[in-house]
Amino acid sequence: MKPLAALTVLACVIGSINTTPPPFDIQAALFVGAIVTVVVAVVIIAAIATPFVAIQAGATMIGTATAVAVVALVTGVIGGTAAGVFWGNQGNIEHSKHLERIAAQSNHLHITFNPSKSDPRRAADFECNIIVFREFELNSRPPRIKEETLQIQSESASEFYSLVGQQLEQWFATSVLADDTSTPRCITVYMMPTPGEGVYDRLRSLALEKGTREVAVQRVDGTWKSSGSEMSDD
Repeated sequence: MKPLAALTVLACVIGSINTTPPPFDIQAALFVGAIVTVVVAVVIIAAIATPFVAIQAGATMIGTATAVAVVALVTGVIGGTAAGVFWGNQGNIEHSKHLERIAAQSNHLHITFNPSKSDPRRAADFECNIIVFREFELNSRPPRIKEETLQIQSESASEFYSLVGQQLEQWFATSVLADDTSTPRCITVYMMPTPGEGVYDRLRSLALEKGTREVAVQRVDGTWKSSGSEMSDD
């Protein structure tokens, strides 16, 4: 039973060194541990049974079987623990990468325009779409981000810019991952179909006015393309 005592001492030493347990993948630990346990048991039994005896049998069959089981179990536990810690850390690394990619997207807001019924190349009056990227289930594996489109339709310019301003205020008030690194928010206005004269400048001024955080506003002389309604960022 000495291997069990050694394992106990090893666990106590590890526990005293690191009071915060590392990330651990229980499925990987059980899978690898079971395989190692069976393999070690087979190897030991084969070594005892062959003419070239590497391990002498115990005084009794029960004693020999117990010794084989203990050695196999201890080896399996050590192998499983190592695998669990390794894959647990790998999972943490992948999760961090997903969060970085989400952070790079969720601090963006896009503004697009609807085509006019009379001329698809021109934007309809007092209409636009505001596309935001919502973070959710950040602790899941993988974390997720959701694309949402908010439609603005109004009867006058004053009402239009008032509604847009309200949405911008809500967006600035919502915290995102990138805020922790003081990364500026980014607003992109897509200019196809083409809105009326001065619309971009008015939207830019409105964004700077409503911004409670540092913000960069840019225009793209092209059409907007969706990246999908819901993404796990795999």
